[in-house]
Amino acid sequence: MTAFPLSGRRVLRAATAPRGRWSARALVVVTALAVTVLSTGAPAANATFSDSVAPPSMRVGAGTVAPATNVRVETSCTTTTTVIQRTFQTTASGGLWQTGYRQTSSTATSTSNVESDVTTRTDGPGVNQYTTTRTIKDTELYATARWGLSTSARVTGYRMTAHTVYGPVLIGEPGPITTSMTRRYDAGVLSWNPRLSIDTLTDYGWIGTSQFTRPVTC
Repeated sequence: MTAFPLSGRRVLRAATAPRGRWSARALVVVTALAVTVLSTGAPAANATFSDSVAPPSMRVGAGTVAPATNVRVETSCTTTTTVIQRTFQTTASGGLWQTGYRQTSSTATSTSNVESDVTTRTDGPGVNQYTTTRTIKDTELYATARWGLSTSARVTGYRMTAHTVYGPVLIGEPGPITTSMTRRYDAGVLSWNPRLSIDTLTDYGWIGTSQFTRPVTC
């Protein structure tokens, strides 16, 4: 999903964000994660994952910085199904040309990542004709991270990090009064088992780190 980044046809797809499968294109996605900006959607099947207990203050050097509180990630997933039909005419001498084309798309909410690309062939509809039908299913994750502001003085901003099976990924560094961030990703990122943490940054160099959220799902 840029929340967190968890960076022909797909690269982490969006009108304002590239798309792709983390499991297949890890390097490309990690490079794009921190800069991907997402337009919001209105899918259903929302889920919220939050810290089970209040995060403790973190002591760095000689001081204490209160971390962001109530860190959580609200998510939903939408599966788009695209059907492409092509009709071809053949001749006894081996000639072949396309005589028809049709494409339709539909969307539905999803509780899991659905990814498939299947092509079938049927005879007809006319004599010496056949039709191919390609059905593509692709799921997008919409993720919004929310948190409460640190109560410490002289906070300069927050640093959001996604912790994945491939290691930590920097998502972004919003300003000192920001309390949410939204991103969209190909739902293949869910296989990375991402969890979010937020560092509170100060102008005197001390940092307070929140607890990790639970793993993100649809």
